[in-house]
Amino acid sequence: MIPLGNSELWNVANKFAVKQRRQWAGDMDTETLNEWQFTNLRQTIEYCRERSPFYQRHFADLGATAPIDSLPFTSKEDLRQHLDDVASLSLEHTWVYYETTGTTGISTPCPRTAEDSIRTGIALCEGYRNLLNTYGENLSIAVMGPTELHSTGDTFGDVFRSLGHSSIKMWPHSPVVGFDRASHLLQRLPITGLTCTPGMTILLARHLLSSGIDPVSLDIRVILTVGELASPQLLRQICEVWNADVYSCMYASQEASILAVCQKDGHLRTTPLNYYYEIINPDTGMVLSPSSEQREGELVVTHLYRGAKPLVRYRTGDLIRAHGTGQDFTITPIGRARDKLCIGNKVYTAYDFEVAILEDCPAFLDYQVEIHRRNNHDEVDLVLESTHEISTKDHHLAELHAHALSDKLDVPVHVFWGKTDARTSTGAMVSWKAARIRDHRDNQLRVETDSASQIANQRENRTAP
Repeated sequence: MIPLGNSELWNVANKFAVKQRRQWAGDMDTETLNEWQFTNLRQTIEYCRERSPFYQRHFADLGATAPIDSLPFTSKEDLRQHLDDVASLSLEHTWVYYETTGTTGISTPCPRTAEDSIRTGIALCEGYRNLLNTYGENLSIAVMGPTELHSTGDTFGDVFRSLGHSSIKMWPHSPVVGFDRASHLLQRLPITGLTCTPGMTILLARHLLSSGIDPVSLDIRVILTVGELASPQLLRQICEVWNADVYSCMYASQEASILAVCQKDGHLRTTPLNYYYEIINPDTGMVLSPSSEQREGELVVTHLYRGAKPLVRYRTGDLIRAHGTGQDFTITPIGRARDKLCIGNKVYTAYDFEVAILEDCPAFLDYQVEIHRRNNHDEVDLVLESTHEISTKDHHLAELHAHALSDKLDVPVHVFWGKTDARTSTGAMVSWKAARIRDHRDNQLRVETDSASQIANQRENRTAP
């Protein structure tokens, strides 16, 4: 996490760790936090204006003391169009280079300096310290995330080792590892925790079950899921399959890094020493009042540390629900703005739709949704994949759930037992909607569904016997 021999950086890291510990414990008053944010906000804006070719142009007509809400937003399209010009440091002054996956558009650069990694790593350490200690002082945690041009493996490895736990990198989609080898390691090593996407927990469980191995027999204590939207209802099903406690452990993006960290109680909490948060109306761009206890809108963030590529007023494209006032609050990610679903006469966010269809659902391994237009009205088919042979009782439970969903959604609903397709595991790479929804009406996001299908086909070809 810190370059060896850089004593100045160690000193900076230790000082920030003290502040982060105070803030996370609730010992930093609002006035002190506001002062920290105001000072660092102005410094970030000036840093970007001086060093980033993109922000020099972006802020050209604005005065040095312009208020934050008068500054133009930074969009995902800006990052795609201007690429390396957005960065404030050239590559030789960074210490690691990552990129976005490029599955929904051109890949964008995500360089990091040591300070970038230190600031986000320390925030994660504070969040995970008490959470993980519940399961033991020296856990062995399998980190199942991409390492090539992606930060997942590096970030979690640094954090877990800093907290006294061991880290075992095993990305099952890597041709060097594969699911057979990952499965063998899970059985042979005394691994007590997993870190991966919700989709990966399902893929691993399916692979183990097909080999006659019950995931419960591995004695995994805790699973930290990351990378894709997952409702409490889905996490509960994963919990049942593995007999482990399951957390949605962070809210993050490759472009903006770690925006919220899981607390011991399972809630995602902002890290206001690292970011200035705004919640806006996604249609008008108007900022919602931070004095409101409950807010819902698109999250906008500005980095409060100055590394390789700080972003100013970056529109994440993600909708959240904020619980609490000011800058220190908990959030519930509810899906991307473009992932909203219109079914019948109702519009659902990704999160609300998943909650609706999975609430009181029979136990399952995986699910996908088919939406059709039949007889001039919408119909929903929910496909459930089971961990076991389907019984008469299972069919009865599916019928009961279909009736309940028809009343809830106010459209005809059919619930079937069957095998889900490979796209359901691509949520972290593409989007929740492309992974979970098969919309046979005329409103599909073709680029994303095609991308999800391509990734799914490539993965199936690599894992085929």
